[in-house]
Amino acid sequence: MGGKNKILAGIFIIGCIVIAGVAITVNVVSRASSSDDNVMYEGVEIDGINVGGMTEKEAEEAINRHASDMLNRPVKIMVNDNTVDTTFGELGFSYDGNSHVPEAFKVGKSGNFIERAFGSVSKEDMEYSLNYTFDKDMAEKFVQEKCTIFNASAKNSRLRYKKNGQFKATKDRTGVKLNVQKTVDKIVEAIDGNITDQSVEIEAVVKITEPKYTHKIVSRCKDLIGTYSTTYSTSTAARANNVQTAAKYINGTILYPGKVFSTIKVIKDRTEENGYQSAPEYSSGKVVDGIGGGVCQVSTTLYNAVLNAELEIVERSPHSMVVAYVAVSRDAAISGNYKDFKFKNNTDVPIYIRADASGGTLSFKIYGEETRPKNRKIEFVPEILETIQPGADIITEDKSLPSSYRAVTQSAHVGYRAKLWKVIYINGKEKGRKELNTSTYNAEPQYVTVGNQGTVQTPAPATEKPEVSKEPEETKKPQPEEKPEPTKKPQVTKKPQATKKPQPTKKPQPEEKPEPAATEKPEVIENPEEPLDEDTDPGEV
Repeated sequence: MGGKNKILAGIFIIGCIVIAGVAITVNVVSRASSSDDNVMYEGVEIDGINVGGMTEKEAEEAINRHASDMLNRPVKIMVNDNTVDTTFGELGFSYDGNSHVPEAFKVGKSGNFIERAFGSVSKEDMEYSLNYTFDKDMAEKFVQEKCTIFNASAKNSRLRYKKNGQFKATKDRTGVKLNVQKTVDKIVEAIDGNITDQSVEIEAVVKITEPKYTHKIVSRCKDLIGTYSTTYSTSTAARANNVQTAAKYINGTILYPGKVFSTIKVIKDRTEENGYQSAPEYSSGKVVDGIGGGVCQVSTTLYNAVLNAELEIVERSPHSMVVAYVAVSRDAAISGNYKDFKFKNNTDVPIYIRADASGGTLSFKIYGEETRPKNRKIEFVPEILETIQPGADIITEDKSLPSSYRAVTQSAHVGYRAKLWKVIYINGKEKGRKELNTSTYNAEPQYVTVGNQGTVQTPAPATEKPEVSKEPEETKKPQPEEKPEPTKKPQVTKKPQATKKPQPTKKPQPEEKPEPAATEKPEVIENPEEPLDEDTDPGEV
């Protein structure tokens, strides 16, 4: 038995050796045969694509499809809350056209039959990568054209005055500005680091700018903090027009915290093109006609409303002579570009100015946030420091008129030096007194025109001085219609009987003469009738 088993074991071993030899021979022959065929060597890869067993043409087509798929891979660029869809190719990604197929086709096909059969091919020799390029200029152009459309400047909330007397604050807007260069750099980095990914998502680099005046801040403007009224019911039609025109330009103004209001800039140049007409005004101690006469009543009325609102006065000037519509030291003249009424919004919220000129009454209402305690009250008290009497009459001869003619062309004006006090009361008791301004008003004599036709005799000056008004009493509490006592006309000597008595000239309404000068649109003022400045911050105001 033992010998028989040994024989069987030997036969088994010999059989295994024969089978292994046959397998090795088949494999060697197969490898040698395969390398000679018109196909790629098994295991060859190009850019991760297995092209083994493919013909050269089939491999070329496979690599072209792969390259096309790479160029069409999706890219999402997120710009804040917006998405821009694109591809690798649109962003300038490409490959140089070298598929490496001819080079890879040669793998395993060199040497004689024995070398091909028993030779070995390294892994490095069977793996190829496509060469990709990236056109950064192309990417930058794409981002500039397709992504910056979402740029937006910050937009402040604005006030809208509703018919029911309430306010509505508009929505604010966050500003967004895309940084093109940094976004392109981020795209390049993302694509280089994710060349095999199916898609790429990139967050664009943007700068966020918050609005300075949000809906929350602007909504706090809801309280009436200052108001004042004067009358222009006795004005000429032209003067009334000028008051209404200037008030119209101011109406609806929004003044943001820290910004300064300029009356001259807001009411525009006093020209006929801007709606102004010729009306009486002051000039060098005389009353003359000028375009825009009467607008000083607008600046004066606004001045008193601003005082009541306790906003900061930046610039204020008195008239050259007293005016009839407010007490001394409570006026605010404007003239040319050297006299302006300016004030500053020294509160934490925007203020809204509403103007109304109708029915012979000019009114200003200033809205903001009321923060003053209810037990605190204020009033403004003028104080006369000196009264200056006018001099002798100024007489002008007119040889074209009969000697019996005599007419007063301008009444005398008493001059004053005065100051204005702000008095503060707490629970009805005076707790403080502050000097707000000092004002000087010129005294002007009476102007008289007399006839001197057919005689060389010069009429003597009037023997009596004109009666002048009494000193105005100090006001205890500012009243909108408060006026100083008007100057009485001087009594004149009895005139000889004339064949025809000429009518004396009508006494014009006094006003400060403006010298119109070109003005620039104020950056600090924002008018609701005009479009919003997306980068301003209403004038913007």
